[in-house]
Amino acid sequence: MARAITYTASLDLGSTHTRLVIAVPVPERDRWTVAGYAEVPSKGIRKGVVVNIELAEETIRQALMEAEKMAGFEISSVHAGLSGLHVRGLNGRGVVAVSQRNRHITAADIQRVIEQASAISLPSDRGIVEVLPQEFIVDEQDGIGDPLGMLGMRLEVTIHIVTAPVTASQNIVTSVNRLGMLVQDLTLGSLAAAAATLTEEEREYGTALVDIGGEITSLAVFQRGAVQHTAMFGIGGTHFTNDIAVGLRSSIPEAERIKQTFGCAFAPLLRPNERQEQLELVVSGGRTRVLSRQVLCEMLQPRAEEILKKLQENLREAGFERKLSSGLVLTGGGSLLSGIPELAERLLDLPVRIGVPGGLDGLDEDLRRAEWATAIGLILSSIRPRAHHYLRPREMSWRDWLTGLRAGIKSLFFSSDSAR
Repeated sequence: MARAITYTASLDLGSTHTRLVIAVPVPERDRWTVAGYAEVPSKGIRKGVVVNIELAEETIRQALMEAEKMAGFEISSVHAGLSGLHVRGLNGRGVVAVSQRNRHITAADIQRVIEQASAISLPSDRGIVEVLPQEFIVDEQDGIGDPLGMLGMRLEVTIHIVTAPVTASQNIVTSVNRLGMLVQDLTLGSLAAAAATLTEEEREYGTALVDIGGEITSLAVFQRGAVQHTAMFGIGGTHFTNDIAVGLRSSIPEAERIKQTFGCAFAPLLRPNERQEQLELVVSGGRTRVLSRQVLCEMLQPRAEEILKKLQENLREAGFERKLSSGLVLTGGGSLLSGIPELAERLLDLPVRIGVPGGLDGLDEDLRRAEWATAIGLILSSIRPRAHHYLRPREMSWRDWLTGLRAGIKSLFFSSDSAR
C-alpha cells in the first residue's frame, strides 16, 4: 500500500487566469516547498464569480493536470480563494462576562465573545465566510492579542466579518467537487495575498494591500497586526486592454500584447525619445496602424487614475486615508503595468511597492511575480494559520456543507505566530 503524501494545495480562480499551486513539507528545514504549479486561461469565471460550472470545471481540470504532472502525484483537496463584487466586509464588536469564578479567561469565554460579535443580521441568501479577530479587551485594557489564561471580569473583542452569497461559495465548491476533490477552506483572495507579501511591520503600522486583478480590484487594510477594512471594486487590468481595443479598433489579444509590451500609465516616466516611439499594431480587417507611446500612455493613464481615485475615496470614507504609515502594497497582474506604482505615489501621497510573494521554498522566477500572490498566500494561510481561530457560529458552518461528511460546527485550533 502506497504511503500517503503530505501536501497542501491552493486554487486561485481569477477572472482571466486560474492558478493552482501544490506544496510539500521539508521536515529537516521546517519549511514547505513548491512541488508543482500551473496557470491556465480562465473559462466560466466572470468578475471573480463562477458563471458556468462546466467551463469552470474544465479550467480547474486543466490546471490540476498540469500541476499534478509537475508534482508527480495526485491531490484530492485544495484551499480556494474567494473574490467578487458580492463579497462584503464589516466590523463587529462583542462583550461577555468571564464565566469562571477564579476569573481566568478560558477558550470557552473567547468562543462566546466571538459568537456574540458575529451575531449579525444577514439576508437569507448570504453567509459569513470568515471571522477575523482584531483585538481583545480585558477590563478596558485594549490591544490584547491572546487573552487566554488572563485574569478579568469583562471580555470584549472587535472582529472583521467577511460575508458572501451562499451560492457564490457553493458554485466554487461544486466546480471542484465535480473533479472528485474537496475544498478544505475558502479564503478572501486579498487576505491570502497579504499573507504572501506583507511584513509584520506593515501589518502593525498600517498598510493597504491593493490586488488589481483582471476584472476586480480588492482592498484590504491592515493595522495593529489585523485586518481592519476590506472592499471590492469592479475594475481591473482587462479594462486597460478594452480601452486600447475600443480606442484603436484592434482585437483583444493584440491590445493585450501592446499593453504588456509598451504600456505605461504615467507619462513622466517616458523619456523624450520614448514619447515619440512609433508602435505598429494590427487593427480590424487585418490592417496595421501606427501610434506613438505618448498616445498609448494618454489612453491608459486615465483608467489607472480612476482605479486609484476609487481606492482613495474608499480609504477616506473608511477613515484610513491618513493612517497608512507603511503605504500601499500592490499585487495582482494589473499592478505590473508600468507606471502604476509611480502614479499611485503621486495621487495618494503614500509610499508604494509591488508585493512579491515569498514564504515558500522553490519559488522560481515565474512564481515570484505579483499575480501569484493570492495562490502562494492560500498555501501560507493553510500552513501558517492564525493564532486565534475558535469555534465558529452556526451561520459560518458552510464547511460542513462542502464535504457532506461532518455535521455541526468545527473547532479549529491553530498554533501561534511565534511557532511558525
